[in-house]
Amino acid sequence: MPSYGINHESGTLKRVMVHHPGKELELANANPVAHHFDMPVDIKRFISDHQELVDALKDAGVEVLLVRDLIADNKEMLEQSYQAPNLVFVRDSSTMTSDGAFLFRMGLPSRRIETPVISAAHEANGVPIALKMEEPETFEGGGFAVLEGKTAVAGLCDRSTQGALDQMGDSLLESRLSDLWITIKMPKGIVHIDGEFCELPGKVALTHPEVMNDLPTTFRTRDETWEGSFVEWLKEDGWDILEITDQECFDMAANFVTIEKDLAFHYTGNPRVMKEANERGIDVVQIPGEEMRKGMGGLHCMTCPVLRV
Repeated sequence: MPSYGINHESGTLKRVMVHHPGKELELANANPVAHHFDMPVDIKRFISDHQELVDALKDAGVEVLLVRDLIADNKEMLEQSYQAPNLVFVRDSSTMTSDGAFLFRMGLPSRRIETPVISAAHEANGVPIALKMEEPETFEGGGFAVLEGKTAVAGLCDRSTQGALDQMGDSLLESRLSDLWITIKMPKGIVHIDGEFCELPGKVALTHPEVMNDLPTTFRTRDETWEGSFVEWLKEDGWDILEITDQECFDMAANFVTIEKDLAFHYTGNPRVMKEANERGIDVVQIPGEEMRKGMGGLHCMTCPVLRV
């Protein structure tokens, strides 16, 4: 078995990189707006609830790689990690492919110190860098997903550039890691697709129709390009569509992280969506989210899959 690589978002999670937060959360509390936190957090509870996530991953048989453990011998990056209160949302600074990691230059300037830390973590873990995004391009990993059927999808939003999406699409198609590259133009103010859409096991697509329906979407293969509707494409491709309401979206219902074919993790809450998942044969482990969601992210955002099979 390889040590890194991703088949698709609902493949079985074998290894995951996670950043367990610490005193850097004090910076978020001192200036929530600058760090894109909704409000100050109860730091002790935030850390305790995040530890519950780490423990649940381990209990499910997932190998958990902690960022600070990986960079323990790199004094400069270790110190820098304590200046990055958003580092807990470890998905955003990179994404994994079977060729190695894509490193992103993030759209939120205050978060750009995170990428060198994550680059050092990948290096320590023996993962090569397949693509490194440079100025002026920007992108964040919450806006990217690898779907079943060698399809990759990304969102064009306030924090991403068209050049970044073109660069990623070119790389994925040319390396044949993907056969279809989909880019969705997100409405102003919506920064990541993983707040509006996610793939669940069994080819289930959870979508927020008020946003996702009828968004301008470009489809590209190695041979052709065309325009269309992402949700209509999902339906035509045989996906089971599970729609969520505005309130459920606000409560982060789309921010699942799949562990294996019949198991996913989510915050507490959203009982109707959890019931719908259960009826599709998916058990859901729910982690307390009252404090962690104040950082404007969910469990999907807090996990960087290293190996899915």
